Amino acid sequence: MKLQCCPCCKGRAYFADILVGDLRMWQVTCELCGLSTEYDDDRVFCRDRWNLRQEKNSLTVWVTGLGVLSPLLAAVFFLLGNLVGVGIWK
Repeated sequence: MKLQCCPCCKGRAYFADILVGDLRMWQVTCELCGLSTEYDDDRVFCRDRWNLRQEKNSLTVWVTGLGVLSPLLAAVFFLLGNLVGVGIWK
């Protein structure tokens, strides 16, 4: 089962397991920073939940980047508009 790298530190991820009574519980953990999923009895579910984190992390980077750039771009276009004579106030 292929695990994607850690979304925080890009470290290698691995499966960890414990026995709870007769039930084996699984968890995916990063070997560098220790980030992990919750324990679950379905190994495939743990893998899918871990691998989905990478996509959410990428989305978070885009949303944060756009949130930072939007006011900056608005200010730049406002100043450029004033320089070329397209003013809001007359």
